[in-house]
Amino acid sequence: MSLLKRSAAASAALLTALSLASCGKETTWGANIDGIRIPAGIFILYQSNALSEAYSYLGEGETDVLGITIEDKPAVDWINDKAVEDMKKYAAYETKFDELGLSFSNNEDKLVASTAEQWWEYIGEQYESFGISKNSYVDAGINARKASAIFDYYYGEGGEKEIPEEDIKTYLNDNYARIKYVELSLKDAEGNVLKSEDKENIKKMADEYIERLKNGESTDVISEEYQDYLDSLSETEDSSTEGNSDEDTSADSTDEDASSDTEESTAETEEDPDYGTVISKDSTLPAASVTEKVFDGSIGTGDYVLVDDYETYYIVSKLDLFEDPDYFENNAENARHALKDDEFNETVNGWLAEQDAEINQAAVDRYKPDKLIG
Repeated sequence: MSLLKRSAAASAALLTALSLASCGKETTWGANIDGIRIPAGIFILYQSNALSEAYSYLGEGETDVLGITIEDKPAVDWINDKAVEDMKKYAAYETKFDELGLSFSNNEDKLVASTAEQWWEYIGEQYESFGISKNSYVDAGINARKASAIFDYYYGEGGEKEIPEEDIKTYLNDNYARIKYVELSLKDAEGNVLKSEDKENIKKMADEYIERLKNGESTDVISEEYQDYLDSLSETEDSSTEGNSDEDTSADSTDEDASSDTEESTAETEEDPDYGTVISKDSTLPAASVTEKVFDGSIGTGDYVLVDDYETYYIVSKLDLFEDPDYFENNAENARHALKDDEFNETVNGWLAEQDAEINQAAVDRYKPDKLIG
């Protein structure tokens, strides 16, 4: 019996060892979808992306991201489910890219690999400690480029469902605006809010500034002039008297400097036109009150309007958003995604529903999101 027991124990140990070895091999892949075997490293990378997104769901004072509930799921389950869904999308993009006969005409895949090589010097050690290889990192990046190419196949310029240029411009005009502004602080140099009488004087100055701006004067010149005025408010008569001789002796050089600055400014303006500042509908800079006036129709293109923001006056001018000739080209792609991402995602979900997907639960169970924290 003793010999039989020892033999049985040895057999059990061998089976256990083989089972563990088998488990180790099985967890090297995360899913097999439509014949595409996705490495576990890509699953872990998608877990990491989902974990980063999970932090946005933390409530005030909350710090334990894995202890919260997200969309009626424990955070760990939500993170894993998202990572699994991303693996399914990975496979869908690989398949559809080939089905549509797409290719990287501008060597986007090589650019991704080159960029990854540079970044790996800084992130490689940490990613490898998580179980993410450089190959998985590169493959996921190339797959993301394939997703963009598929989107452009449908909605890009010349695409199957091309978005008209006017629709893109309408979206941009509805959500963004180009402005120039002059900020007139209603505080003195020491930070004290001006009294009503002084504020009324600023109002008169602002009206004069608006007329000058309408006649083509630069906002920079107006801003500098107003700052000089504010500085003068905090000067005493004694300090003003003491400074007179200095101002007189430096007048010639100041004029020369100003002339030189004007020439340089003119040259810069010719080379690099001032197209103002672009703000969005939720911008709080330069001030929420300015954004409100710009987007509620209070300020028409070409108008100059004074906006009272309690401690600051803003002289605001609204420009044509497309005054910068490169603006449309530089922002059309983001606009297309804003307009069509929901529709595209519905299409992708249709592809996922038709997949033959085998998810490796052993890998999902083995690679836990808590090991990605810190």
